[in-house]
Amino acid sequence: MKQVFHDGNVTRHPESCFLDLVVNGQSLRSVAATPGPDLVTELNRPWLPGIPDAVEGFIGRRPSEDLAPGRLALLVCVVDGDLGCGALTTALGLGDTEVSWSDFLWEDGIYDPRPVNQLDQPIIFDRNQYETAFVDAHARVADFPYDELAHHGRRFLWPWQWGWKLPRD
Repeated sequence: MKQVFHDGNVTRHPESCFLDLVVNGQSLRSVAATPGPDLVTELNRPWLPGIPDAVEGFIGRRPSEDLAPGRLALLVCVVDGDLGCGALTTALGLGDTEVSWSDFLWEDGIYDPRPVNQLDQPIIFDRNQYETAFVDAHARVADFPYDELAHHGRRFLWPWQWGWKLPRD
């Protein structure tokens, strides 16, 4: 997913590579008909240090600080992951043998949560398969391409992080 940011006199085009949520062969982003193209999962390459926490959230071991208890953000803002920009959330149900996503809502912290008409039925997963899908998420995301300059811009980096090297004597 390409974006455009204006950083002073420089226009940046950072690309966000992320693990998508695919259910029954379809991307959740397309099934939910996201209100904008700028929603991604928290398993996003620019947020690599936070991937373990995101995985813990997906498997129900870490509650979200910004959502009601038992809710999980499936899709968040591509720029900063802030739920205030809008997010697709679900009620996460954990059973002994299954995991369920239900009560899908668009939430943004400003307006009342709105139901997602395209997702009116619960999605149920085998718990072992579900948890196995997230085991190597960090390694898979770490393998995605990432251009730090495109995401953060030169003004936030030390000169030696700009990608050039000093000439040798």
